[in-house]
Amino acid sequence: MYWASDCGNHAMKRNSSGDRLPTICFVLTAKDLGLYADMAAVAALAVRRLHPQARTILVTDEPTTRAIDRGSHALGNIVSEIIVQPTGTDDPIVSSRRLRTILRQLVKGDYLYLDNDAIAVRPLDREWPEGADLAVARDWNERGIPPDALPNVKKLRAKLGWEFPPDRYFNGGVIFVRDTPAAHAFYAEWHRRWQQALSLGIRQDQPSLNSAIAAGVATIAILPDRDNWATDSTAMLRGRARIFHFWAGARGGEIPTDTLLGHLIARFQRDGALDEAAIARATRDNFPWMNNVGLKRLLASGLYSRATTLGARRIIRRICRKLSR
Repeated sequence: MYWASDCGNHAMKRNSSGDRLPTICFVLTAKDLGLYADMAAVAALAVRRLHPQARTILVTDEPTTRAIDRGSHALGNIVSEIIVQPTGTDDPIVSSRRLRTILRQLVKGDYLYLDNDAIAVRPLDREWPEGADLAVARDWNERGIPPDALPNVKKLRAKLGWEFPPDRYFNGGVIFVRDTPAAHAFYAEWHRRWQQALSLGIRQDQPSLNSAIAAGVATIAILPDRDNWATDSTAMLRGRARIFHFWAGARGGEIPTDTLLGHLIARFQRDGALDEAAIARATRDNFPWMNNVGLKRLLASGLYSRATTLGARRIIRRICRKLSR
């Protein structure tokens, strides 16, 4: 296994010339369509905004395909191709994880997998790592295993004897994948481990992803934070985002419209179109929200002048309140 980072003296080389746009892949399992189909449509349109000729593939199950055809959802005309794969389950979460862990076997050529809540805002046809079979970014753009992942990690260590990267935990929402034998072997191992975890009641595929990485099946590169910029993280010094990644699963079926993603979905639901001007502003400001949302997020976006102004105003208000007592 080969670890590489874009930071420090041991950075893996990244292509700046001769790169080609990889196929862009999405996975959707939502037989009732609704929010998640609209979210996938927005994510695919964001790619088309950058690369009108991009090959975009939607991988889905049979119930979702029937719903798209029956309802004539725009998503069917937005993506270049739809791959339908039986999953043997009516549970949309299990179905989607099954498809995500066999994706390498379904798609030919190099590809970039994007979660449906990941919005690409800068070109995707350059600067992917050379010499690696896969490339992933740190979960939450932070070092170490996040607290919310620890219970499953401990359970899988105890029950199955799995190992995990000691000081890293990776996010499965943005994955660059080469078409190499090692990448195919990695996905086979990931799927096998996910099935083992599922037998213990763990439907998520991220623990099995990280365990498969630790097993050393393939060469893994670490993407810079900008390639999977977690909007719910307050980590600083992450650079200017190429892909904003929102945490839609934590919001119970509602995406606040004060986020760029929520705004884009609302506009798509109203007009059937992508608000490209909103994406351009978010890209320019490195700020994936539709209003000022607080000091920590201003700092996380690198908007230090605005953060300083906001902080100064808060201090002045506190002083005024104390003096008025």
